[in-house]
Amino acid sequence: MKLAVRAIAGVLATALATIITPTTAQAAPPVPYTVQFVTCNIVGAGTDATVEARLNGTISGPWQPFGDEAGEFERGRVDTYHLALPELGPIQSVDIAFDYQGDAWCLEEVVVRGPDGVTVHPYHNWLRRKYTKSVPLRLPAA
Repeated sequence: MKLAVRAIAGVLATALATIITPTTAQAAPPVPYTVQFVTCNIVGAGTDATVEARLNGTISGPWQPFGDEAGEFERGRVDTYHLALPELGPIQSVDIAFDYQGDAWCLEEVVVRGPDGVTVHPYHNWLRRKYTKSVPLRLPAA
């Protein structure tokens, strides 16, 4: 009887170990996305503040920093960035984190090109306050 119980316990332990052992699945290759920020073409529209964005499709992508180079997000500019991200599905919205610190920005729109097509996320307004990653400005697709 003890031998049978030990045999059953051994089989169950092996089966349980097989179930909970993580497998090494191949990660899906990243796909290309192009993000364009269009700054309004009016006096004082540009900013030197910190801008981060996250693309939201079927899943949300990671937060990405933008505007590290001098001259980005200036009046009338279209700043283009190329990203390699996991497949997010059709892009439904873009979240913006903006470190205001007294430097407003007039954002015309954000344009996203990905494997599922092009989406435009209009704003046509000033960012005059801080938006954080926990409470971002969400721009839905038009």
